[in-house]
Amino acid sequence: MCSLHFLIVAAVLAAWTPDGRGAPETTTEPAGPPTNHWSLLPLGAPIPPVVSGGKTPIRTPIDQFVLARLTEAGLTLAPEADQLTLLRRLSFDLIGLPPTPQELDAFVADPSPDAYEKQVDRLLASPRYGERWARHWLDVARYTESQGFEYDKLRDQAWHYRDYVIRAFNEDKPYDHFMREQIAGDVLEPVTTEGIVGASLLVCGPWDEAGNSQANATQKAITREEELEDLISVVGQTFLGLTINCARCHSHKFDPIPQEEYYRIKSVFEGVKHGERPIAPPAELAQRDQAIAAFKQQIAAAEQTISRLEAAGAQIAATGSPALRFTAGTSNVMTAPAAFARWTFEGATNAVLPLQFHGDATIARGRLQLPRAGAFAQTPPLTKDIKEKTLEACVALDTLKQGGGAAISIESPDGGVFDAIVFGERQPGKWIAGSSGFQRTQDLDAPEETTPSTGLIHMAVVYRADNSVSVFRNGQPYGATYRPGSPLQTYHAGQAYITLGRRHLGGGRPFLTGAIKEAALYDRALSESEVAASFQAAPWRVPQAEILAALTPEQRREHDQARARLQTARAQLESLPPALVSYAGLRVQPAPTKKLKRGDVKSPEEIVTPGALSAVADLQPDFGLAADAPERQRRLAFAQWLGDARNPLPARVMANRIWYLHFGQGLVTTPNDFGASGARPTHPELLDWLARQFIESGWSVKAMHRLIVSSATYRQSSRHDAAAAAQDADNALLWRFPPRRLEAELLRDAMLQVSGQLNLKAGGPSFRPFDVLKFPANAYVPVDKLGPEFNRRSIYRMNVNSGKEPLLDAFDCPDPSVKTPRRGVTTTPLQALALMNNSFVLRQATELAERASHEARRDLNGAVRLAYRHALGRLPTAEETQRALAAAQERGLPQLCWALLNSTEFLYVR
Repeated sequence: MCSLHFLIVAAVLAAWTPDGRGAPETTTEPAGPPTNHWSLLPLGAPIPPVVSGGKTPIRTPIDQFVLARLTEAGLTLAPEADQLTLLRRLSFDLIGLPPTPQELDAFVADPSPDAYEKQVDRLLASPRYGERWARHWLDVARYTESQGFEYDKLRDQAWHYRDYVIRAFNEDKPYDHFMREQIAGDVLEPVTTEGIVGASLLVCGPWDEAGNSQANATQKAITREEELEDLISVVGQTFLGLTINCARCHSHKFDPIPQEEYYRIKSVFEGVKHGERPIAPPAELAQRDQAIAAFKQQIAAAEQTISRLEAAGAQIAATGSPALRFTAGTSNVMTAPAAFARWTFEGATNAVLPLQFHGDATIARGRLQLPRAGAFAQTPPLTKDIKEKTLEACVALDTLKQGGGAAISIESPDGGVFDAIVFGERQPGKWIAGSSGFQRTQDLDAPEETTPSTGLIHMAVVYRADNSVSVFRNGQPYGATYRPGSPLQTYHAGQAYITLGRRHLGGGRPFLTGAIKEAALYDRALSESEVAASFQAAPWRVPQAEILAALTPEQRREHDQARARLQTARAQLESLPPALVSYAGLRVQPAPTKKLKRGDVKSPEEIVTPGALSAVADLQPDFGLAADAPERQRRLAFAQWLGDARNPLPARVMANRIWYLHFGQGLVTTPNDFGASGARPTHPELLDWLARQFIESGWSVKAMHRLIVSSATYRQSSRHDAAAAAQDADNALLWRFPPRRLEAELLRDAMLQVSGQLNLKAGGPSFRPFDVLKFPANAYVPVDKLGPEFNRRSIYRMNVNSGKEPLLDAFDCPDPSVKTPRRGVTTTPLQALALMNNSFVLRQATELAERASHEARRDLNGAVRLAYRHALGRLPTAEETQRALAAAQERGLPQLCWALLNSTEFLYVR
């Protein structure tokens, strides 16, 4: 709890007073501050003061506010920075990349009075702008691509939200609409893919799978409360700058937020759950579902016709009807591929891996009989390592109402890791390649079983070395081949078993009921033709040629036509593009929310209705909704309340974020806390003026950029003034532009840019600079991988909770699961070591040397000059040229480039 520190401090203070007698006892909870706190009041209408800029021209009203404070302190703005410095600063601020030599030359050569403004417009129009400013937003949104906690599984489909944020900034989506979409985009009419993805903000943070799946109801409820507190805190701090979550156990100690209002806001979001969902609009999904249903109906009808005809033909062939005429040796019987282990249940046991029977499992009528749950058979440990493999089983189901039993499973001793042929676990009536934690499992667009089979179904699953998985039913593909995110599992000799009739006992209904005629394990991946041959060669099956030969000409023609319809319908079904899904969260209708006494799930009190904060001036906190109001209405009402122009907090908070990200320090130095425990604004009138300009511009973020970067305050140099520093060491009054070290991602991207290796591919799945270890839990081993995919901008890096990246981490790249409104800036020996020795840095130094040498046509003097221009945006001085040439001649050009990438001038923006 965030109030824990307060309580500890209060306890210490209670035991001490200046006279040593201790503090008087109190029995009442201290009241929160009044509602007239500066951030809760309506936006003022400040008039820019009339001041003189002296030698520094006043370019925007921003300068008038800043100069007024400086004048009071006897200070003034620093002179304007030179053009090269200005463009480098502007380029890093707006697109996160250094300017190219050509861009610098064009700016310096442009004599027009609006040359600077043209550069601002160029950079704001760049697609790189959204990539830069989305990174700031993702810090605040605690965007992560893995779930965190014990398992930390990957979220392969989380990247849609990242791309949504990039698009929103590039398109200059009005900020009020941007806010509403992230609260209720999936229910804002008309519902769009963009809106559905926008609402992913609510589930961007970590999720405790272990806590949510435990059997203890109380602990599970506590886990859910923690999850909702995270959600409420990100909404409150991101958009309102208030720590609403501090009111979970009691009324807020510092801000006017009663405990009841925490639970009213919790009621708004109670129906939000973690998970993936389709992101196509409802109408598009309905159209797709209709097409799928029609194709499945065609498939089922064709299969029924084929089954009826083949059953009749098989019966004639099996009874030796005199109507059949065979020639010896022409029955077209196929040979099954050789298996590592095969079980046929005809009296003989498998010599390689004999079975032991459990529960009511018995052998009768040439089959392994599995009459009820608890019956299964299992082998001794494997005698060899198995990686690439094929699982196969001929199965008769006694009922289709089964929920996840396995015909055959290969698993570790405790069942914690397994692969299996599973029926009815995730989709009723369907087969899947089951796996531990669904790591290698994918739902399939394939037909359901429609009737219990007194006959047999031949199932096979092929696991290939290229990590693809294919499922086959009766020798034919069952759904499309896919590649799971989890790699192919190796089962080691002595440490894995084969089980028939059961998968791991971790949950669901793991037992299959029915009978198994035959099962096999192959120590290789069978081809599609081999799977078909195994099906055709099964000892219980009459050869297909004999079945077809037994049909009359009319039946054969009907069979061929049904087969053609089946193939056409299957092809049409498989040609449908997969429905896009994203980690956008699920929505359920929640029960009415109850206030919890001191936040204790075991102490529920009165029911509360959905609502917002009463302390925000001029806004009605009561939505007029009942406690059981539809989930969608709750979030829609909150989104409208949040984006109301009378709400002074969102405009103040976002204007301050933009200011902070340009100057390295906000007008309010606590960007996520505008409450009583946060900092007061250094320039309150300027903040309100900016917030009003923000709203009047139509909530345009780009308009705010233009306003800020056009000011003389922004365009001043970083020149140090000892007298000013003695009076204002923190530069809170902005008497110079504060030098700033490049953020971790900017440092990496800048190295790629200057070396000529940056891949500007935008959007789509993230690149993965790590290897994944899956057992006992997910772990991510950083690997400096080579290739264009790994040279994309850092925002496209899969940012996982337990996956560390040595270079980025050394430069204070934050934990993705933590809200980071303001990045820390440390100075440590690890940073110097990383810049000196990291393989990525060394490689970019070599690439920069090769680029400079190539562009200079192998002239060392020219290469040195170009290396400086690319890395630092300027030419070397005469003294630098002399020293650099000597160093390059003695140690090689890559060593000189390495020194440039390690230089303070490269690492800092001035």
